[in-house]
Amino acid sequence: MPIQITQLVKSYGLWLCLLTVALPVHAAPLVVGHISFVKGSNAAQQPGAAPRILGKDTEIFQGDNIQTTERSFVIVEFTDGAKITVRPNSNFSIDHYDTQSANKTAQLVLHQGGVNTSTGDIAKDHPENFQIKTPTSTVKAKSEKAEFTVRICDKDCEEKGKETAANAVRTEQSVVARVVDIKGEVSAINRADKNAKERPLSLGKPVYNADSIHSEIDSYALLVFPDGEKVTLQANSDLDIKQYNYQIKDKKDQILLRLTTGGLRALTGSIGKNDHDAFALDTPVATIGIRGTGTDTSTDGVNLDHSTWQGLSFIHNEAGEFDVPEGSSSSTSGQNGIPQIYPTPPNAPQPPEPRPDTNKADPNKVFETKPPVSGATLVNANTGSATVESNDGENTTTVEENETSSANSNGEITTTEQSDNSTPSDPSSSDSSFDDADNSLEGCTI
Repeated sequence: MPIQITQLVKSYGLWLCLLTVALPVHAAPLVVGHISFVKGSNAAQQPGAAPRILGKDTEIFQGDNIQTTERSFVIVEFTDGAKITVRPNSNFSIDHYDTQSANKTAQLVLHQGGVNTSTGDIAKDHPENFQIKTPTSTVKAKSEKAEFTVRICDKDCEEKGKETAANAVRTEQSVVARVVDIKGEVSAINRADKNAKERPLSLGKPVYNADSIHSEIDSYALLVFPDGEKVTLQANSDLDIKQYNYQIKDKKDQILLRLTTGGLRALTGSIGKNDHDAFALDTPVATIGIRGTGTDTSTDGVNLDHSTWQGLSFIHNEAGEFDVPEGSSSSTSGQNGIPQIYPTPPNAPQPPEPRPDTNKADPNKVFETKPPVSGATLVNANTGSATVESNDGENTTTVEENETSSANSNGEITTTEQSDNSTPSDPSSSDSSFDDADNSLEGCTI
């Protein structure tokens, strides 16, 4: 069991420095990096050996256990170019670091506290070979260049999470939908951010205002919104979340979607039920309105096919407004075309994607705020992406840029938009978010 560094330094001071130098020399372990920045009282220890006080340019070896004290931290620069900031009050081990063999691997362990990571050459060819294990999960790089933070939640973190959850207020930047069923390849990109990158969607992933969602062949995604609206984006389709306001202070509840091409199956939530005019599905041919309903809509940009399987919907274009009652279908050609409305044939072919009313996901539970509990692993992705796998192997999720994942001891993994990122995004930075500390050690000058 690694010793407590604070007590060691304060109790023994210079004696420890001299003792460390005087110890017998054995076969040197493999050098895997060095300290590029140090602040405060920190040490590294090989199994069965005396601890070494860490200073700038101190070598770091395979097998080292690194411990930092309150208001102290170190930055380790590894031989493959990876950098890891070991945060204050942390306990971190380098179990295996191989940059020489054909199958380069890094196996690191975070026992306590947190680290901020920037991957190097090991992750270039096989990102998953760069791994950080915690008491609840294993975090693996997923992109060849990734920067992510791994932290183990303590009591302060748990209390802060509860306070944040209790005071949470919905804004236009909040999550507007989550994926509750998915098949194949579906992605999203936020058009409001010129620097945004495409995000692959998977089960539980969030969707935001101004997101454009695209589904590939033989793919679909079923989304649920906080008001209970559910939509299934069919294969080969493009959907824009133009505006979604729900329970936002001084904002009227509304949902505005645009189906550019492809198909959409929709079930009305409370927004459309309470105010029919607050819902609109726009297409290049016409706008679909509802009066509390379930519909199927598809378009190629010129023609529009629309049917109502529950309630009443209507089509509005330059030719006027036309009701499509329950059990009816319609075909419209062009923005000036008058819809041809007819009873839906009993044997009419149905889209292969699931109708949204068949999904029983409860929006109250889907959007329930779950603050991290003490002992949970928190992963924030700053650049690139990382994979979080529960230790029981039952759950795995990908954390994309600006997302946070929480992995509890029971194997549950949840993903939200990034909230608290108090670690510097660049591990080579001596970021001011770390409090100033007295860098001198009693009886020993580094």
